[in-house]
Amino acid sequence: MKKAASRGLLVAAALAVAACSLTRVAYNNADAVARFMAGSYLDLDDAQSKDLSSHVARLHQWHRAHELPVYAALLRSASRRAARGITAEDVAWGLSNVRARYRSLAAGAAEEAAPVLATLGAAQLAALEHKFAEKNEEYAKKYLAPDDAKRRRAQLERAVKRIEDFTGDLTREQEALVERFILSHERHVVLRFEDRQRWQRDALALLARHPGAGELGERLAQTFRQPELRRSEEFLREDRRWDEDLARLVVDLDRTLSPRQRAHLVRRLEDYADDFAVLSGRKGEAT
Repeated sequence: MKKAASRGLLVAAALAVAACSLTRVAYNNADAVARFMAGSYLDLDDAQSKDLSSHVARLHQWHRAHELPVYAALLRSASRRAARGITAEDVAWGLSNVRARYRSLAAGAAEEAAPVLATLGAAQLAALEHKFAEKNEEYAKKYLAPDDAKRRRAQLERAVKRIEDFTGDLTREQEALVERFILSHERHVVLRFEDRQRWQRDALALLARHPGAGELGERLAQTFRQPELRRSEEFLREDRRWDEDLARLVVDLDRTLSPRQRAHLVRRLEDYADDFAVLSGRKGEAT
């Protein structure tokens, strides 16, 4: 579920909404995967694990029935847009839809997890805080390294990899476009990391108060539905600039796509649309 939040630098990558890692087999075992992911962050006892399993299963069922058909429709639309050539308006459409779908999923997950999270004890909260710190350190070491060359190379490699999953190999000229974008938005990466840490601190503080499951679920869901409420003016300003420059990057990249790259992109999107249609149980849409 966390990978649903991954942001590609190409609108097609963003529109995939976790498609990079979500195959038919993986999704059919998503409940087990989600429990494993939660277990890597939470030191749950047997009763809590069993309770979490039932909530994850319900979330899985809701997501399959209500969200996956939407993903499939979005990807089919994205495929048609990619076939004719992507515009700045297409990028804005893609970002808006991806954010809406992610917020819906994250809020639903928070509400389902709340009954279990409300039972966490002090030792479990301490373990969660330690895991947050550990993951943050790993991220900062790789993507926010003090060495300029190392940091920029890691950020560029991550961005190029996400794009190439949809377009195939990029040319040196195309990579240069992506690199220019990365260099223009290093502050944005820092602000996003700080926002992540702020959210984690706020969540831990909320959990430490031990509110009831209803209040906890509502509060956590609200942080996903309206993240702007906790964000600084600088963050919001840089986020708008990121969106605008992303649109220019995508349009510039689109103009340089070879026939082979465009065909790869269109086919990739169609394949993921088919996967989501099948996973949702609507096989008739997987054409």
